[in-house]
Amino acid sequence: MSDAKVDQLPPQNRDAERSVLGSMLRDNEIISDVIPLLRADYFYYDAHQKIYQTMAMVYDSGQPVDVVILAEKLRAQNQIEDIGGYAYLAELWDATPTAANAVHYARIVRDKAMARHLIHATTTILKDAYDQVMPSEQLVESAERQIMEIAETSVIGQNVDLRQALDEAYIRIDERSKRAHTHVSGLPTGFVDLDELTAGLQNNELILIAARPSVGKTAFALNLLRHIVVEERLPALFVSLEQSRVEIAERLLCCQARVESQKLRKSHLSSEDMDRLIEAGDQLRQTKMFIDDTPAQSMLHIAAKSRRFLRRENIRVVVIDYLQLIEPENRRDPRQEQVAQISRRLKHLARELKLPVVALAQVNRSSEDRQDHRPRLADLRESGSLEQDADTVIMLHRPGLYGEGVEDNVLNVIIAKQRNGPTDEVTLTYLRQYFRYENFAVGDSFGPGG
Repeated sequence: MSDAKVDQLPPQNRDAERSVLGSMLRDNEIISDVIPLLRADYFYYDAHQKIYQTMAMVYDSGQPVDVVILAEKLRAQNQIEDIGGYAYLAELWDATPTAANAVHYARIVRDKAMARHLIHATTTILKDAYDQVMPSEQLVESAERQIMEIAETSVIGQNVDLRQALDEAYIRIDERSKRAHTHVSGLPTGFVDLDELTAGLQNNELILIAARPSVGKTAFALNLLRHIVVEERLPALFVSLEQSRVEIAERLLCCQARVESQKLRKSHLSSEDMDRLIEAGDQLRQTKMFIDDTPAQSMLHIAAKSRRFLRRENIRVVVIDYLQLIEPENRRDPRQEQVAQISRRLKHLARELKLPVVALAQVNRSSEDRQDHRPRLADLRESGSLEQDADTVIMLHRPGLYGEGVEDNVLNVIIAKQRNGPTDEVTLTYLRQYFRYENFAVGDSFGPGG
């Protein structure tokens, strides 16, 4: 970096800043157009920051914003001299004969502020990289976080009238009507009764699959993915924070080939088993399922990789196993707040990518103490925000684990919450030896299934 660049004045436009403030003084009606675009710290000059902040405060209180009232508020805050006195406010008024271009000026101020923030972030990143203040992986994570924070603040919400929203709704209705014979508007799960209740995995939604340990959450998630990538031939991303990619691949092979997992583990495979495994492998090789088994990832990492796979491979769903293993951004926060932040980020990710995001989650021990052992929404571990942020909560229960007079190949899939649909329960057959779930048929509960 040259000395000229270091000594250069940061990006700013004093005339645009003055014009925005003068426009707000001249026409209070444009203030509501400017406030969504600007924050006080977007102004480069300290006097302009103080003037804008006071204007916004006066406007928010319901008072008119004019030179007299603004000057009085600044005087009461002991800031009138800091901004150049009464004369400077009169100068702002005189310098802006019309408020017609206020939004244009506001966008210039915003663009300059984004450039300054980017310069500050990249300078910090450069210094940290030279000083080696942390391991390289943390340096990359810190750099990405700083850039993403700037990107997020630069996003301006889009306001549309009802007519446009209705047009978009009719387009979606039309798309659904083309698939009316399937009763599924989202991604099919492959389970008829579940798809009937949920209409599939919906875009923009956060879907939680929750259960006690060893009930079969990972197997259930892999069955959903197997159907999506094999039967529907759609690309998907599986983020495994608990199991390695080899373990995931073995599970998928057993599921697809219907080969018992214990035979695979003990190498007691017949020639017929090997033939089925080879055929299953050929089928799975033709899919576009991507596995990320990096342990101890933060939401920053998961979100960045999801964006990259969406851009490069056009993935249609992201599945994360499991939520409580996601690394918090700040380890010093209480655990409940950590989980709440992760939950919010997952929901934001679903909306940003416009995809279903499926996250597996543990439930606490409360269900173990109840007579029926059935999990409930209140059992979600560590944070009520999980229930709040999720669009759909699916809870898994295997009554056979508790000797409730049912064979251990029956799985109850409980739709405990569905923001846009009914809550109910469906039954699936769990072929544990294959890590495989199937649609339930009468008689399945009396034998191991095949």
